[in-house]
Amino acid sequence: MDPSSPPLEPREPSRWSESREVWESSSPPEPPAYGTVLPAPPVPGQLDHPQAPAARRSRWLATLAAAGFGVGVIGVGWAVLQRRTTVTAVDSGTSVPIAAVVPSTPEPPPAPPPVVPVPPPRCPDDMALIRGGKFFMGTDAEHPALRTANPAHRAEVEDFCLDLTEVTLGAYRECSSKGECKRAYRDSFWPQKDADEQDWNLQRSATSPLCNENYSDRDDHPVNCVTWYQADDYCKWRGATLPTEAQWEYAARGSDGRVYSWGDQKPDSELMNGCGLECSTWRKNAGLSETPILYEIDDGYPGSAPVGSFPAGRAEAGLLDMAGNVFEWTHDHHRPYADLDKLNPEHAETTERVIRGGAFNSFMPEFADPALRFPQSQDAHTHGIGFRCARTPLF
Repeated sequence: MDPSSPPLEPREPSRWSESREVWESSSPPEPPAYGTVLPAPPVPGQLDHPQAPAARRSRWLATLAAAGFGVGVIGVGWAVLQRRTTVTAVDSGTSVPIAAVVPSTPEPPPAPPPVVPVPPPRCPDDMALIRGGKFFMGTDAEHPALRTANPAHRAEVEDFCLDLTEVTLGAYRECSSKGECKRAYRDSFWPQKDADEQDWNLQRSATSPLCNENYSDRDDHPVNCVTWYQADDYCKWRGATLPTEAQWEYAARGSDGRVYSWGDQKPDSELMNGCGLECSTWRKNAGLSETPILYEIDDGYPGSAPVGSFPAGRAEAGLLDMAGNVFEWTHDHHRPYADLDKLNPEHAETTERVIRGGAFNSFMPEFADPALRFPQSQDAHTHGIGFRCARTPLF
C-alpha cells in the first residue's frame, strides 16, 4: 500500500455480515416439548439480504422436523405399548386385557376308537356255518316213503360247515383231472336186486344219458353218477367229509320243526326241481312207464338243473337244493332208527349208505321232507344221486 495514500475509512458492516454473525452466534434450538405451539415462520422481507429468508426457513423446517419426529416416536411407542397390553374384542369392539382373550392350551383331539380286528370266517366262502343245536330227527308220519324215518327222536349236533350247493361237475372234474378222484361215470347203475332184468336194463339205458359227465357244457350242474366212495374221496381231497345224517337233516330243517327246508308250503315248480310235466314227457319219449307228477307245470329240466336254480327253496342257513335236483350221499350206513341204541351187529356195518333230499324225478311231496332217508348201495352210481361236503369250522 502506498504510504502517501490517505488512510481508508472504516466501512460500515454490511447486512450480510450482520446476518452471518447472527447465524453463527445462534445455537440450534432445543426440540420443543410435546404439545408446545411452534412459532410462526418468519415473514419474507424481514431481512433485506436475499439469502436470509432461506436460512430462516431452513432453521424452521429443521425445528419442525425434529418436533414431528419426537411426536412420531412417542406415538409409535404408545401404540406398541397398547398393542402389548390390550386387544380389541371382535364381537363388541372394546379393549380388554390380552390375558382375557388368549385361549388356554388346546386339548389334544380325542383318540380314535380302537380298531377291532374282524375275525376270519369260520367256514370257506362256498360253505355255510351251521350252528349246532338240538332238534327232533326223523318223523312220526306213517307215509310209506317215510317209514324208514320213524320214529322222531331227539338229536344234537355241534357247529359245522356245509356246502351251499351240491358239488358241481366242474368242481369234481378239477379233482379227477389231477388224478385225485376217479372220473364220474357216464352210465347209470344200481343193483338189480329183485327187479326184472329186462326192465332193469331198459331203465339203465334210458337214464344213462342223464349222467352229466357225458356233456362238456354242464360244469354248473351237480355231479351225478358217482359212487359213495367217489363222493367220499372228493370230500377228503378238499379236507372235508360227507355230512352225517344228523348234520344233513338239521341243516335242511333247523330247530323250528318246519315241514320242508324252505318252510311249510308244499313243493312246487318255484321251490324245487322235481317231477313236473317235463318229467312225464321225458319218460314217455324214453319208453318208460308213466308215473305220477309232483306239479302240473313244466319246470324246464327233465334231468338236473344248474345248482341254485330254485332260490325260492333256500333253506334257513342259505343252503340251496336241499330238496330236489339230485339225492345226496351222507356218511352213515343205513340202520333203522329203532336199532340206534342197540348193539346189533347185523346193522352195525352194511353195504348200504343213506341218501337224502329227493331228486329231479321225485313225484311225491314226501320226497321233499328233510326226514326222508333211503338206503342205497355204496357201489351204485345213478343219474339221480350227487352229494355235498361238510367240515369242522376253522375255530
